[in-house]
Amino acid sequence: MTTLAIEKVLWMRPGEGIAACGRIPAESEFFKDHFPDFPVLPGVLALEMLKQTAERYLACQVSGEGQHYFLKQIRATRFTKYLRPGDEWESRLMLMQSEGEDTVWDAKLFYRGEAAVSAKLTLAKVKNPQSSIASA
Repeated sequence: MTTLAIEKVLWMRPGEGIAACGRIPAESEFFKDHFPDFPVLPGVLALEMLKQTAERYLACQVSGEGQHYFLKQIRATRFTKYLRPGDEWESRLMLMQSEGEDTVWDAKLFYRGEAAVSAKLTLAKVKNPQSSIASA
């Protein structure tokens, strides 16, 4: 099974945010069901790509190395463009707040320079990654 992944970090600024990019694998299994005649990336996977970008930023911070995170809250989500097999994407996340175990992000996923997905994400550190399904 082919997975979604960040191919390149474009920039990362401590205390500010991160931008990354990649390509949606054309041969992904989920396109067979979503939808056979008009394959589009499921919204939950677009949000996962944004989460992975935030995790990449957090992993590069001294306190974030080796940590696992889960999406604690998703707000103000908008899907405005279809993402299809083979499309190139760029994620841009701005760190809005970092308080204790939580980080809050203004997250956008771009396709051809236009926002395809936007959301406010709150990520929280998994306290015990061995016993948490959220880290899977």
